[in-house]
Order: sequence, then C-alpha cells, then structure tokens
Amino acid sequence: MILMQKCLRVLMLVVVMSLLTLLVLVYTSPEMMSWNVLVQSIPRYIMESSLVYRLQQQTSYTPLHPGNSNLPYDDTPVTIPGDGTNIYVETQPQADTTNPPLKKILFWNDFFGDQSYGFGFGREPFIRGECRVNTCFTTANRTRFPLHQLDAVIWHVRSKDRSLPKERWPHTRYIFYTLESPPHVYLKDEYNGTFNWTFTYRRDSDFPNMYGEVFRRHEPLPEEQVNYAEGKTKLVAWFVSNCHTHSGREKLVEALRKWIPVDQYGKCSKKRCERSKGDNCHGLLNQDYKFYLSFENSICKDYVTEKLFSKLSLNVLPVVYGGANYSNQAPPYSYIDAQSFPSIKNLADYLLYLHHNDTAYNEYFRWKRFHLVRMRWERTAKHFCDLCERLHTDNSTKIYNIKECLPVEVVNAESVVSFERRLDKHWSRQKLKYDHRSEMELCIIRATRNIQHMENESHELETQA
Repeated sequence: MILMQKCLRVLMLVVVMSLLTLLVLVYTSPEMMSWNVLVQSIPRYIMESSLVYRLQQQTSYTPLHPGNSNLPYDDTPVTIPGDGTNIYVETQPQADTTNPPLKKILFWNDFFGDQSYGFGFGREPFIRGECRVNTCFTTANRTRFPLHQLDAVIWHVRSKDRSLPKERWPHTRYIFYTLESPPHVYLKDEYNGTFNWTFTYRRDSDFPNMYGEVFRRHEPLPEEQVNYAEGKTKLVAWFVSNCHTHSGREKLVEALRKWIPVDQYGKCSKKRCERSKGDNCHGLLNQDYKFYLSFENSICKDYVTEKLFSKLSLNVLPVVYGGANYSNQAPPYSYIDAQSFPSIKNLADYLLYLHHNDTAYNEYFRWKRFHLVRMRWERTAKHFCDLCERLHTDNSTKIYNIKECLPVEVVNAESVVSFERRLDKHWSRQKLKYDHRSEMELCIIRATRNIQHMENESHELETQA
C-alpha cells in the first residue's frame, strides 16, 4: 500500500511537471507548437522529469561545512609592491655579494624559455616576497660568479639544454626542477647521483611547488545571495590542446558524451574561444557554462595543474579526473571528482541533477567565503623563500637516484583501481597486491586500467543496444 502511494505521488508529480513545461512552451511560442510536436515532446519531458525526481530522492546535496578543511591559513601573503625594479631583468653593475653575504643561486637552463623561472633576478625578489631569510641572489648568467662560489644550481628537466657544469664543488646543491608528470620526463641514467634536492609539484618534494594553492581565510567574507547558475545555458565545456594523453581522458569524454553534451574547444576541436568575451576562454566559461572538465593528462600522485586551480578562481564548477587526493588540494564541495562515481552514467546523471537544481549547484560555491586561491607570483616566491632559508641552515648531504627525483611509491594496487574498474567483475582480485614500482610505472598502470574499463563499458552499451 505504501509503495503504491509513493508510485502515485511520483506519477502525479511527473504529469504536473510535464504539463506545466508544455504550457510554458505553448504560451511562449504558440506558432511553433503544433499538436504533433506536443505529443512527440511528452515522452522526453516525462523521462527528464522522472530523472530529476529520482536524483532528488537519492542524492543529498547538504554539504560539509565549506569552512571545515585541512588546508593552511594564508599567513604569509605578499603585500610589498617593491620599489619599481624590474626583477625579470638582470642588472649591472654586479651587486655587492659580500655585505651581507649572499647565497648565490644559478638558473643553469631555462624553464620553457623563461630564464628567471617566473621568480626574478637578484636579491630584490626575496625582499619583495617578504622572505624570512632574504640574503640570496639569483642569476641566469653562468659567468657572473665563479662556479666554486655557487651555492645552488637549478636545472629544469624539460629544457632543451641538458648540459651540466663541467666542474662541481661539494657545497653546491644541484636542484632537480620540473612541473611535469613522470610520463613526460625523459632522463638517462647518466644523471644518477647528480641532484641533492627536488623542486617539483609533488607534496613530498624538498620544495613542493604546486600549480596553485588554496588557503583558508581567517575571517569569512560577508555572506551574499548569488545564483551562480543564472544566465548559464550550457552544460559542460572542455579546453584541450593535447589530443592523445597517458590518462586516456579523451576516452572518458567520449564515453561521457553518450549521456550529456560536452563542448570541446582548442587544437583538438574546430571550436575556438572568442576573445571578445572577456578574458579569453575564462570569460566564456563564466558566462555560459556550469561545468568544466579539469581532466589531467596523467594519472599521477599529487599531479594537479592549472586545469583545476584556474577554474576555482572562476564561477564554474570543475569536474576533476586525476591521480591526486583532491581533498588535500582543494576545499570540500569546490569540485566534483569523477572517480567518486560508480560509473560514467552516474556521473552524467549527477551533472544533470545539478543542472536542474540551482540550490544544489550553488552549494558548490559556498567555499569561496572561507577560502582563497593563490596562483600568481606570490605562490612562486614562497618556495624560493624556503630555498633561500634552507641554503643558510641545512648542511645535510644526500644524493638522489634519478628515478627517485619523482620518488618510488609503495602503493596498494587496489588504491589505484579506477572508478570504472572497481565494479568490473572480470577484474581478478588476486592481482591486487602491494607493488613497489616507480611513479612512472604507476601512472601508466592507473591510466591503462581506466582506459580498458571505459572501453569495456562502451562495448557493453553497444551490445545492449
């Protein structure tokens, strides 16, 4: 009896919603709504209305309090504008490096054409960055100081210049620098025993240099009633220039498109962003789209790029796919993790649910009152401040094996099984055991499993059809 009453309530709600929708359409566009069109539209409206009702019953959108996170407070913001000195141009004459005594840091090669690594030259960047210890000096000029006077040599792994200094002194720290994931880092064993410190995106690096950071505010911003869904007519956008990736993200998008529309922009698509819409593509996202696919090109530990952090600064909800623990990188209810869903269809259904429910959608933006995103110079400055301080205080010695620059990871294989693979009845549980493998191998394993099961799901759907 109770079940029958529930079924009747659902049926009545579906019928009422369908009739109201049709009446609105007839009222707004009577000349375009013939009787045949109305009849043909009824099944679609019933199906969509029932989906929304079902998701409302099954999905709780009451979030964790967005102010509750384990993220740090922003206790070291950069506020000093500097004296107008251009810190990205090396100046002459040579600065006095003896009073006070300065630790000398040489950028040996470039960071994708940037000789200053986005930080700057000389001592001024350390002063402008309000470093606790600012007695350091950076240069990209290999002849500015004799090699035996150098305290640190920073070496970017992806530079075309793979050379190293011909002479080396024991006190000089060689620093392995990269923001790329292991599948995109190609090094020979000849570099073994070269590097003392690591400066990478990994949280266990000697100097963790993430693409962005989110901090808690000491005082929340005043509460405002903002509808972030207002005026947005499109569902999902994806900007991509790398068409074939280790993560298989393109296959995930292909599978997602079977359930919802995804607008793709960039080199892998005919669509382009119109610069007239504000800040290039970001203006387009803010105005038109509710969701953005922040899918990484590699499924690697801690690898979270600007694909997430730059979108957190906008009024669009990121859907993430990667190998990181996102709860360590961003506040709760600031993103949707694709791998938290049992299937791609479930992910698509949830996005549709949020698309039809502004209240639930807006819950994903409450975190902005309690947190802020740092992506610009002040973030880079913090890590160079740490380097300067450590050059003055750390006399320990260690040398990395080249494979340990992106460290060997001890991992339970079950923890890297993809959200699709978890439900794959063909996956042998006997294969789930502890592995001691390099991070590069594990990135490939994660991606391969994800791709394989997406293909399995696609094949099953085609068979059922």
